[in-house]
Amino acid sequence: MKKKTLRVLLIAGMALSLSFSISTGTSSAIMPITIDHFVAKIFPGANHYSWVVNDSKKETSREIVLDLNTFVTQKEGEPPVESRFLLLFLDGKIFAAQNIPLNAIVDCGPAEEAV
Repeated sequence: MKKKTLRVLLIAGMALSLSFSISTGTSSAIMPITIDHFVAKIFPGANHYSWVVNDSKKETSREIVLDLNTFVTQKEGEPPVESRFLLLFLDGKIFAAQNIPLNAIVDCGPAEEAV
């Protein structure tokens, strides 16, 4: 049963990576791999983790802002702990990251200039 669950999660992860790449305009899986490395680095002792992109906005041809939820299980049998981050990608690499409250209202769009 565990192998079947793992296979389903792997297929779902690949589908998420593909849809993420398409939605952000990237032609490769570099950004999902970068996000995966980010989550693994933030939670090094995790037994299992997954992540979901809530929203993304292409600021310029070089910049993308992502609203990201992570779900991390530290020990087998424990419920996952949810965290939320805003990530700024510059040229396909994470330039900045900010941990934000789960219930924060986030607009990944460009800031409006004051008149």
